[in-house]
Amino acid sequence: MLDIVFRGVTAPLRLNGAEAVLEVLPGVAVGWPYDCVKADPSVAPFFTISSEPGTALLRCDCHVEDRPSQRFDPVNAVCDAVSALALALPAEHPGLICLHAAGVALGGRLVIFPNVRRAGKSTLSAALARAGHPVFSDDVVPVFLSEGGHGYGLAMGLSPRLRLPLPEALGAGFADWVGSVSGPGNRQYRYLTPPDQPAHGAVLPIGAFVILDRRDTPGPASLQAVSPDVAMDVLLHQNFTRDRHSADILSAIAKVLAERPAFTLSYAGLDDAVACLEAAFADWPGSKPSADPGPARAFRQADFAARPAAKKATGGLLVQRAGCLSVPIGDRLYLADAEGRAIHRMDPLAAAIWSLVEEPIRTDAILEILTEAFPDVEPDRLAADLNALVRRLVGAGLVESRAVPGSATP
Repeated sequence: MLDIVFRGVTAPLRLNGAEAVLEVLPGVAVGWPYDCVKADPSVAPFFTISSEPGTALLRCDCHVEDRPSQRFDPVNAVCDAVSALALALPAEHPGLICLHAAGVALGGRLVIFPNVRRAGKSTLSAALARAGHPVFSDDVVPVFLSEGGHGYGLAMGLSPRLRLPLPEALGAGFADWVGSVSGPGNRQYRYLTPPDQPAHGAVLPIGAFVILDRRDTPGPASLQAVSPDVAMDVLLHQNFTRDRHSADILSAIAKVLAERPAFTLSYAGLDDAVACLEAAFADWPGSKPSADPGPARAFRQADFAARPAAKKATGGLLVQRAGCLSVPIGDRLYLADAEGRAIHRMDPLAAAIWSLVEEPIRTDAILEILTEAFPDVEPDRLAADLNALVRRLVGAGLVESRAVPGSATP
């Protein structure tokens, strides 16, 4: 057995009779240094790839995420291991969170493209690499906050990857370029090895977030600003570092969105999209954060074992639980529970109730306020909606029920 030890990650990738991986890995981890050593049984791996007697397929077992074993060819086995590596990295670095996104350097800052299904994130990253822009990652971007509160992104040092076959609409020029920088591949994927890509650990300040809107109808590419809450919803969905405390995640993303803009890029053609991005991000307003951010702010770990005591949500007094965090972003309110398990997006009614329970208040008093505010809604419907919402807030550990002084606990 062999261990592949990537720089900065103690847990290795373990190969058990899977030497075929060694032919693929150099063309994938082109910028992430690693050592190949004899396996050390005392060190737990983050991922194991094993040969399967009588077959050319390799069995893949992930040890940082609960998922079933898979059987792949060597290229897809490396793909699977790389996805696990993106979980193993932040497991050993408490200042990192990872976003399912692409990150490309434009004008000296990092533009982050959160993953949106079938929006062309990887293809656009390749097109930007073809135009000479360093690709920090086409799939996972590790980000952190400096002690000064600025957001930064790290380069993964991994080759970008395209799904095959390439659409004919991309054109012969793009296909020829792909052929000139081709790395390992199979019938499903092709890794690319463009020159002068950033090595693992290279750092750039985050400049903007761009949500991709790829369209089938031809038309000019356009970049439109979106409100921070739109970007917040996308980024929360794409954060897969689930062990981090939700209040810390909420504070970090809110901090970055407060100082960095978010856009939607609508486009049909790759060349047009690249030109639009180059024009928009050739220069950045304001002062550039330091290229040496210093140590990252550490994120607390979420406490999934602790649960708030279950109490009836009706009767008595309702009040915000101590330790919860509320952050307004754009037109929305977001809450994180004290244990750090989840982030909740409040609709206007929930936000209004959250404000009402800042101090202990009876449920029937809240209902009276709502009845006056919504005279056209049937009182029974308001009462049912209120009770359902309060049960949800209590169950999420955001609100607690207390006994009215001088009465029995409800």
